[in-house]
Amino acid sequence: MKIKVSLYYHLKEKAGTGSLEFEVKNLSTIKDLKQQLEAKFPSLRTHLDNVMMLMDGKIVLNEDKLKENANVSFLTPVGGG
Repeated sequence: MKIKVSLYYHLKEKAGTGSLEFEVKNLSTIKDLKQQLEAKFPSLRTHLDNVMMLMDGKIVLNEDKLKENANVSFLTPVGGG
């Protein structure tokens, strides 16, 4: 399956790119995708632990299954007050 990945804020800086395409196995999860990202970009290790993840605009968790041609975004938490 093909997956499009978008990285934002410091994740984009660490990877050197904000837009990627990945080929993943059927039944792969968000966690599997994170592991692939960390293998390709070791500088992302530990930075993907506390991020907001969206798949096609909806919040997802590590155990959620990826969908064919999904757009997965990784955003760092934003604080404010």
